[in-house]
Amino acid sequence: MNYKMMDLQGIDQDLVAKLNAAGVSTTSDMIRVWLDRDRRSQVEAHSGLNGEQFQRMVSMARMARMRGIGPKYAELLVTAGVIGKKSMAKHTPETLVKRLAEVQQLHNFKGAMPTASEVEAWFVEAESPNA
Repeated sequence: MNYKMMDLQGIDQDLVAKLNAAGVSTTSDMIRVWLDRDRRSQVEAHSGLNGEQFQRMVSMARMARMRGIGPKYAELLVTAGVIGKKSMAKHTPETLVKRLAEVQQLHNFKGAMPTASEVEAWFVEAESPNA
């Protein structure tokens, strides 16, 4: 799935505007830039994002593209340390639900929490060869 970067919850819209000015407006754009080291350096320089900000936004874009996660849960997952399939695989659905609840409380997230069945579906999706 492809989303506009502005639709990802928890991303400062000023940073999104800087990315847009550098030619990055969607999650697909963000992933393409991340995979091209030279382009990544250009976008970082043009947007004024530091490496940490850029990496967090790439992680949110990556997670949002997974079916069932989307813009709604990407920030929560990245804040919980889940930045891709490998880091998700370190959990079970049950431990991930618990971790997300801890992060939601610790960081005072206001958004919805995923249900256990939603999280289980993420694991099925992550194991899919087409994911």
